[in-house]
Amino acid sequence: MSIRRCYSADFDVMLEIINDAAAAYRGVIPPDCWHEPYMTREELAHEIKAGVCFWGFEEDKALLGVMGIQDKGEVVLIRHAYVRTKSRNCGAGTRLLRFLES
Repeated sequence: MSIRRCYSADFDVMLEIINDAAAAYRGVIPPDCWHEPYMTREELAHEIKAGVCFWGFEEDKALLGVMGIQDKGEVVLIRHAYVRTKSRNCGAGTRLLRFLES
């Protein structure tokens, strides 16, 4: 298991993880804010262009979760925390958060 920075080669896998994980919030997120896919390619590209740096939790060379961090000057934001449905409750999200907080 490792945590590493995500790069452009990871874009499609990151998008897959985000949309898979977001499905858990269907019915929780208000219907006027929910759409399929939850995040489009264009939205993810926009977030990256806006300065969100994504990091990934990897096991056996497969990304299981992603989380972004964005420096806004006076504050640093943790953004877009997602773990694959099949990999939930294994500590990936906690490890990513602790890593980014450090």
